[in-house]
Amino acid sequence: MTNRRPTTLLVILVTLAAPFVGAICAGQDVARDAVLRAHRIDPASPLASRVGETPESVMKMFTEAGMGSPTAHPLSADERAILARAFDALPPLHKRVLAQRLRTVSALDGMPNNALTSAVTTDEPYRVFDITLRAGLFRENMSQFLTKKERTLFDGGSSTMSVSIDGGSLDALIFILLHESTHIVDGSMHMTPGTWVDGGTSEAPVTSAFAAGVWTDRVSVAPVHAQPLLDRIVFRKGGAPLPVAQAPDLYAALSRTPFASLYGSSSAPDDLAEFVAWYHLTQKLAQPYRITVRDGDRAVYAYEPMMSPLVQKRFAAMQVFYE
Repeated sequence: MTNRRPTTLLVILVTLAAPFVGAICAGQDVARDAVLRAHRIDPASPLASRVGETPESVMKMFTEAGMGSPTAHPLSADERAILARAFDALPPLHKRVLAQRLRTVSALDGMPNNALTSAVTTDEPYRVFDITLRAGLFRENMSQFLTKKERTLFDGGSSTMSVSIDGGSLDALIFILLHESTHIVDGSMHMTPGTWVDGGTSEAPVTSAFAAGVWTDRVSVAPVHAQPLLDRIVFRKGGAPLPVAQAPDLYAALSRTPFASLYGSSSAPDDLAEFVAWYHLTQKLAQPYRITVRDGDRAVYAYEPMMSPLVQKRFAAMQVFYE
């Protein structure tokens, strides 16, 4: 009899708690539905149909930061088709979360960065988001975009050395939407520290299967994976372009980490966004991912991050995106 009492007590407590749990869930649903109505978001509408104007707050942010004055870029029929293909290529979890969280997607000419995911508000109980894209992305393929971005890490000077990335010939927008929509999934499910969550920004302890043991906070790499050279790259605060002659050393340092890219090594949220993008592209869409350093026409160093045992140890954490 005594052996059964804890179980009986547990059943009683669960039974008593059930109405309260149900009330909390119902309250969350009501809050979500109110926010969706306020922002005219229909979760059943196709993601590619949510093209809209860039929010004034985003335009103001660029101006006030001295980052130029981007202008609206109406999408052509061909560009809308590219956008639709990019949304269709997303993992199942991304599609479900974006259906409930994405308000608008827009494009700008003269945008100083490639893309921006922004929370519509910061004080509502349920977060929804806008995605703003650099219009030029619609004219680039994966390898063109990735190579151009990677070369911003280096000061070429008069060197004959160069860096390139073979990421295949799919639309660059596929990579961008994989990356940006992962930020929205992360912010909705708290997969990394320092991401948006309903009601604020989370600085909770790192407990997710993906981030635990790799990050100690949003921008601090766990000591076991620290590589001083990676802290100096332009994607890090205070970083600067490195001499391109250091490229082999830089990628050798990257190969000693579990990161899928140098950009991913800059913060926990970008680690997840880059990792999901590259996992999906290489493991689900059968695309290449090879970084090559050349001196003239001669390859002097090559690295395929998704072939690294350290990187592959994190593959299991990707399954949540496909359930």
